[in-house]
Amino acid sequence: MKIERTLYGTTREGVEVPAFTITNAKGAYIELVAYGATLNKIVVPDRSGALYDVLVGFDTMEGQELCTDSQGRTVGRVANRIAGKGLTIGGRTYPITKNVNGKITLHGNHEYETVVWDSEVVDAQSVRFTYQSPDGSEGFPGSVRNEVTFSFDDNNAVTIRYACTPDCETAINVTNHAYFNLEGFDGGQIVEHSMQLFCDAYTPTDDAAIPTGEIRAVEGTPFDFRTPKPIGRDVGADDEQLRIGRGYDHNFQIAGYDGTLRQFARVYEPKSGRVMCGYTDLPGVQFYIGNFMDGTQVGKAGKPLCYRQGFCLETQYFPDALNHSEFLPCLFTKERPFLSTTVYQFSAE
Repeated sequence: MKIERTLYGTTREGVEVPAFTITNAKGAYIELVAYGATLNKIVVPDRSGALYDVLVGFDTMEGQELCTDSQGRTVGRVANRIAGKGLTIGGRTYPITKNVNGKITLHGNHEYETVVWDSEVVDAQSVRFTYQSPDGSEGFPGSVRNEVTFSFDDNNAVTIRYACTPDCETAINVTNHAYFNLEGFDGGQIVEHSMQLFCDAYTPTDDAAIPTGEIRAVEGTPFDFRTPKPIGRDVGADDEQLRIGRGYDHNFQIAGYDGTLRQFARVYEPKSGRVMCGYTDLPGVQFYIGNFMDGTQVGKAGKPLCYRQGFCLETQYFPDALNHSEFLPCLFTKERPFLSTTVYQFSAE
């Protein structure tokens, strides 16, 4: 294993942004960028041994700063959506920033995604990023010290460990928003990827993509991925939830959740033979397939980011969790910080 630090670029404000490449004994590697604590590249072999980057995203600082879809970013302080009524914590209501049509909050108004995190090499295969979110940022109570450690190993496993410690009780739900395409970042639509989700239910939403509070069984619906199937097989079904999200953009409940690390997904891409298995200790995962990517953003190698070019599997507490008594709360304190691990393991067959 080896780690190389380079200068990725400089922000509009003149802040230098380092990047880190972690390479394993087989020549596979990942690239991390301090802007947004971004997982920027995962370069792993196909069935013939050919290495290629399987993350949709950007390869310039300009592209990173113009990004609107959170590709590869560390997302927080609360990932996903919160209803317009805000949050009530300890009997007090906090009217947090509403950044979607002035009605709801999405990804904490992208706070964590648009700052340059402090960075340090931890060991031969790990890099840690840290960021202090100040009290009152985007309307959230308390200050939070955030640590995100990325590791890569000789088995082509990317491990992300989160440790977020607040100075008072507050909401925390941090994730990574990587867009995967196992054929390659420029491989076209991902509808032929075979997806298996070890999830027995999902959370339907209203027209604003806010969960209704229902936890609905996937059985008998287009949302049933318990047996592997192509992502595109049922995406065009006559289903109200698919119309709301323009396809899959929903939180799934991981079966058998008990707070331990467990497998939640297996994805297979038939052309390359690449396989990705996902593991987490969180109760949910947001499955999104790039329904709103429209080719207007320029990504890696100067190519447009097009419709359904990548899929996301964002591990998480359920969206809008604090406004639904049916969901596990994402409330944390100094004595009980947010601690979580997600693993994406790559192979080929």
